[in-house]
Amino acid sequence: MPLSSLLGFAGVALVVVLAPGPDTFLTLRYALNRPRNGVVAALGMMVSIMGWAALAGLGVAALLQTYPAIHQAIAIVGGLYLLYLGLGSLVKARFLAGASAATARTATRSAAAAETEFSILQSLRAGMLSSALNPKLGLLFLALMPPFIPVGSNMLGSALLLGAVFALMGGAYMMMLAAIAARAMAWFKSPTVGIWLERVSSAALAVMGVVVLIGAFL
Repeated sequence: MPLSSLLGFAGVALVVVLAPGPDTFLTLRYALNRPRNGVVAALGMMVSIMGWAALAGLGVAALLQTYPAIHQAIAIVGGLYLLYLGLGSLVKARFLAGASAATARTATRSAAAAETEFSILQSLRAGMLSSALNPKLGLLFLALMPPFIPVGSNMLGSALLLGAVFALMGGAYMMMLAAIAARAMAWFKSPTVGIWLERVSSAALAVMGVVVLIGAFL
């Protein structure tokens, strides 16, 4: 594939990656819980992005455009999943608030947080499902990729190459967000501030789930 095509696609992909979406809020939410969880969630997203790229290369992603019902079904499941993650995290944040109130103000929230930390597997699964249940990614690859794939080239191979570019750019950006979230948690040592950060990020995730659900029916 010509370098000009790769650079052109990278430029378009950069605009898409920087646009806030469910993956952005999910990464922040898991990074606020623990920095490595945000990184692992971002890696899970990269795996699903490559899956969408492969489907686009095989022509399977075109089904989302041909049969809107499939697109709607995936969007509904994805919206419900984001809503579940957001509301579940809000409940955990409320639990932490109660635990902090029962301890001395100088105590850290590490003891309570230990019971509510996400595992590596949970973080990876959440990242993969977030991107896998986002049908807009399939339509995005369907719309973005064809103009940058030379005529006569291997469709699947080219799609995977462009998907790798997109995944690496998206993964790097999400990991940067995870690092910023980790630094923010280091700055805000107060348990109260940390809990409110978790509440805000969880609420944003839940709101994004509602937005996805509304979009599915519109």
